[in-house]
Amino acid sequence: MIEAAFKLFNEMVFAKGIQPDVITYNSLIYGLCNLCRWDKVSKLLKEMEEDVRISPNFQTFSILVDAFCKDGRVDEAEAVIDIMVERGEAPDIVTYNTLIDGYCLRGEMIKARMLFDSLTSKGLIPDVFSYNSLLNGYCKSLKIEEAMHMFHEITRKGLKPDIVSYSTMLQGLFRVGRCGEARKLFDEMRSQGLTPNECTYRIILDGLCNNRQVEDVLSLFHLVGDSKLNSDIQVYNILIDGMSKCGKLFIARDLFQDLTLKGLKPNVRTYNVMISGLCREGMPEEAKHLFRKMGESGCPPDGVTYNVLLQGYFKNQNYDDVEMLLQEMDGRRYSVDASTLSMLIDEMAAGSVDRSMLKLIGKLVPKEMMDTSAVPR
Repeated sequence: MIEAAFKLFNEMVFAKGIQPDVITYNSLIYGLCNLCRWDKVSKLLKEMEEDVRISPNFQTFSILVDAFCKDGRVDEAEAVIDIMVERGEAPDIVTYNTLIDGYCLRGEMIKARMLFDSLTSKGLIPDVFSYNSLLNGYCKSLKIEEAMHMFHEITRKGLKPDIVSYSTMLQGLFRVGRCGEARKLFDEMRSQGLTPNECTYRIILDGLCNNRQVEDVLSLFHLVGDSKLNSDIQVYNILIDGMSKCGKLFIARDLFQDLTLKGLKPNVRTYNVMISGLCREGMPEEAKHLFRKMGESGCPPDGVTYNVLLQGYFKNQNYDDVEMLLQEMDGRRYSVDASTLSMLIDEMAAGSVDRSMLKLIGKLVPKEMMDTSAVPR
């Protein structure tokens, strides 16, 4: 798509002699930033600087700040904002929110908070988006008390927490096992007239599953009934994975079978969590059958599938199937992951895996892992 845009740009300039304006350049820069083509972005910016008729404007700088922050290049984003200030293009609250979010994504919460606290001195008032970025950063850093303080400050400042604010806090509370507080917050959210969206429900179901709150999970799922939640494959993936990890494989299987009745098609993630659950419960033959069924169902296995099944074979001592699966992985050019490699090394040391497979195993280990692993060579 971007190549077609440049072709049109060159045709406009060189074939038709039409002078591009700043809007044209901004469109190209936006497309290149999305592809992280920083060399071409620099080239276009240089062209703009050298052309007296065109100069980067507020939109140009905003595009750059957003792109740099999303790519984790917060230092470059800061430099762009400095240039904006020098040129009299005063950054607005959206620009600073983007930078705050960039710091939070990198876990640099001290810098994020310092910038947040400096907004009023710049003549700007933090909005709910400013707070949401900090909530996300604190929760991901497991600094739940700081997150709760900022969450309550939203209302103290006369703002209203939105669905993102609540969803972020719910995820943070579940992550540290504070299920009771999460449920209270969920009730509070609904009492404020906010309707949970699919993302919110996924967070709650995933949080309850991870904290082994099986009855609450099923109660919520059935309470929602035939809403959009019941037609969301991601929700089923969460439930199937959660039930199998909680030792409720029979419920996981029922949910898996329920998919066709709901008109849903299992994706590779669905198969992976189901295969993992079967292997965990000592049913490698059923796992293998489901693995073979994937291709027949038009959902070919991915590298994760192979690693999950291979680990299942080791756990259940199905050594006869190991070599065949390794050869299939080699044929499909999949690699073993760190967990599988560790198990391979242990099984080889115990004599469970024939050393004649060493060459084959070596082909499946990524170079960066081979350099640090204890695989005999």
